[in-house]
Amino acid sequence: MKIKKEFCMRNICGENTLVPIGETALSFKGIIKVNNIGSFIWNNLESAKNEDEIVSMVMDKYDLELNEARSNVDDFIKYLKNVNII
Repeated sequence: MKIKKEFCMRNICGENTLVPIGETALSFKGIIKVNNIGSFIWNNLESAKNEDEIVSMVMDKYDLELNEARSNVDDFIKYLKNVNII
């Protein structure tokens, strides 16, 4: 999946956040707080072949069952698409 380069992951006061940069910072007001699983998904989005691979990676990393991992991945990717980050 292709991430728009106008967002970067930063740790602000102990919280993982997606921060708009460049021109996007002018139109996207605010930052997005991301939990540990969301941060892991973000860091692996571009290297994974597809969503199924990301689900498998989340299952392995966080010892989750398929349905829970799938739900986490689907929800996070849906949110990123809704705010036009991917």
